[in-house]
Amino acid sequence: MHFSLLQNVKVLEKIGALRHLGELMKEAGYKHALLVCDEGIVRMGLAGKIQDILAGEGLACTLYDKVQPDPPAFLVDEGVKLCRAAGCDCVIAAGGGSSMDTAKGINILRFNEGRILDYAKPGTSMIPSPGLIAIPTTSGTGSELSNGLIISDTEQGIKAPILAVEGMSEYAVLDPELTCGMPAGLTLITGLDVFSHACESYMSVNATTTTDMICEKIMEDVATFLPRAMKNGHDIEARERMLACASAHVGHSIAHIIGATWHIPHGRACAFSLPITLEFLASTCTEKVKKVGMILGTSFYGGESAEQIGQRTARAYKDFCSGLGMTGPGMEKPGEAEIDALAEAVAHDPLTVLCPLPVTRENILPLLKKSF
Repeated sequence: MHFSLLQNVKVLEKIGALRHLGELMKEAGYKHALLVCDEGIVRMGLAGKIQDILAGEGLACTLYDKVQPDPPAFLVDEGVKLCRAAGCDCVIAAGGGSSMDTAKGINILRFNEGRILDYAKPGTSMIPSPGLIAIPTTSGTGSELSNGLIISDTEQGIKAPILAVEGMSEYAVLDPELTCGMPAGLTLITGLDVFSHACESYMSVNATTTTDMICEKIMEDVATFLPRAMKNGHDIEARERMLACASAHVGHSIAHIIGATWHIPHGRACAFSLPITLEFLASTCTEKVKKVGMILGTSFYGGESAEQIGQRTARAYKDFCSGLGMTGPGMEKPGEAEIDALAEAVAHDPLTVLCPLPVTRENILPLLKKSF
């Protein structure tokens, strides 16, 4: 059966949740973890803290701290070799989306043969891959709860989405204390990613009345608590309310492609792509686009056309972003041929199947040209 709301990940969410990591591992029967993170997590002392927590419970931990932004496939393939050589029986991801996706890929390959990009091919079967424990230190990606990962194919110069229902986290440890050290800039782009996830999910073909309520609340929380988190990075209530995620579609298709092509941070790419998405879907999801505008503080008077509602809501989102210091997509204006190629790539991105309006080169191109 197809359930409209299904959550297979066991979530430990509370202030100080990290301190229970060793207990969690022992309860699950794991004895030796591969800790996957980037060098920043090592420098800030979190990797050492995790190792100390596990050692205190008599558990082993091998460090793999080579994670890079837009995680390349070769790091996943390399990481699983270390995992096997060290005899690890679980994988811990600590950090942002790149750490989550790298660790998810490594854990998948513990149980599945081949290279990680083999699983980017539609229809490739995957056997269940338990043993992934995700510890996010940022808001936004949602990879700790999602059924997919994004891996960079450096040879092709693209980001490859991989559907991995069988490779989801077994546990997610959500501790708002771990996000308190985020700089304001990272707080902003990851927070805007949260809003984009919720907004796109709100207008997904898989949306239900239950998911609508969740997505509306997430967007309301971002509108309220992201400015607070920006103002005071140690506002623990704001940090706790910003730990959220949901599915996405055409906006993230645009963000993934411009991120891979022009090498700009994912959250910044999402801030650029969401207004396009709002205008694109205004004719199909008029009332939902209007609701997003209202969440962002826009007033409507009843006589607006769908196009006007889309434009007004897109403007409200741009104003929200600029009010928090986000200006422009962070890239030079592409030429006409580049925009045309972008439209073609977006139209063929796998995530667009979740968009309620069919995405074609012809209907997305005018909005891309306008936005640039």
